[in-house]
Amino acid sequence: MGTRFMEGLWVAAQPVVDLSTGHVVGYESLIRGNLSSGEMSPEQLFEAARRQEREAALEVQCRALGIAWGHRHLALDQLLFLNIHDHYATLPIPSARPTLEPDRVALELSEHRNILENPVCLQQIQRWRKEGYRLVLDDYGVGYAGLGLLLAVQPDMAKIDRLLIAGIDHDPARQTILRHVVALAEDQGVTLVAEGIETLAELRTLQTIGIPLGQGFFLGRPQADPVISPRPQVVVAPPLAPVRGWAFASDPDLRQQAPSDQEIFRKTAEIVYATPFPAYVVTRTRRIVAWNRAATDLTGWTQQQMEQHRCRDQHLNHHDLDGRPLCVGACPLVSTMVHNHAHKQQVTATQADGSRVPIEVVTTPLWNPVTQKTIGAIEYFWAVSESCVPDPGWSRALKTEFPLAPGV
Repeated sequence: MGTRFMEGLWVAAQPVVDLSTGHVVGYESLIRGNLSSGEMSPEQLFEAARRQEREAALEVQCRALGIAWGHRHLALDQLLFLNIHDHYATLPIPSARPTLEPDRVALELSEHRNILENPVCLQQIQRWRKEGYRLVLDDYGVGYAGLGLLLAVQPDMAKIDRLLIAGIDHDPARQTILRHVVALAEDQGVTLVAEGIETLAELRTLQTIGIPLGQGFFLGRPQADPVISPRPQVVVAPPLAPVRGWAFASDPDLRQQAPSDQEIFRKTAEIVYATPFPAYVVTRTRRIVAWNRAATDLTGWTQQQMEQHRCRDQHLNHHDLDGRPLCVGACPLVSTMVHNHAHKQQVTATQADGSRVPIEVVTTPLWNPVTQKTIGAIEYFWAVSESCVPDPGWSRALKTEFPLAPGV
């Protein structure tokens, strides 16, 4: 594995595809060896490197080649999926700025290795998060740690291992398991990618279950030159026309919603845009998908600003009447979506200039009768006079909950 061998390495890129539109959202960088070496696969290459104590050098070369490939081939809205060996987590990731910022690089860590027993890797994961990289849990569902690893890493994405995908079209047990995985991912704000899709029947089953992204030979094999986008075999119907002014069409997080969820969010957005009351719509992961003019007039936050963010960041944070942020269970939006009933509360909201305004909110859940799940919430709010707000020393905000029948 000398210089000549390292120079013979090359990248085979495999597409990751949006299963609702067929568009390629990114490519996974897979290393390949020189044809004359007889050691083509990553497993064979790293085994040879291990025998010669050159694993670290090979890891560095793989990262450099992957970043260089992404710099040359990726469109501006596509991600580069880069595999990371946890034993060498602290090795540097080459920079390709300004064309390939960290938020367009998704670092894949395999569940086949027990990352929970590698404190150095866990610390590095936090550094990557602060630097802006996306984190992907690879081979999810068949590895060591399962839920513990999901909670420890808190990934942006999780790739479901091929062992759960193979033959899923005729395996009710696997379909049931995968539906539970989808529900867990939605609650944790994790985007799922189904690995190893090899047949049309598997693809259609995954689309029905609601898996947003996919990868596999049926969608595109690993190769040096990127495959075309969109992938025509994915599309089952023409894409729905976006509501005017809605960020849905351009936001990859929103394109990952199941088709039935998309339709509900579209109809709800139309209602919000037409109402004279300040209002907005959020998904289960608290992505704001609709924000109306009345809400802008009250808070100063524009539609464009809000529809590019999640409601738990620095925009429009809810606070209780003592000024403490309500971003966990006490948040009216969270209470609405978790408990599936309408929620009325007096809180304060952060305005664009940094000041706070007392508001009264009414939130109601958005229910999908097809999947039998709460997929988000709609919130109406309005300013209340200072005289209507309890004294700051009062420790709790006023709350009224309206239980709803299941599915309402």
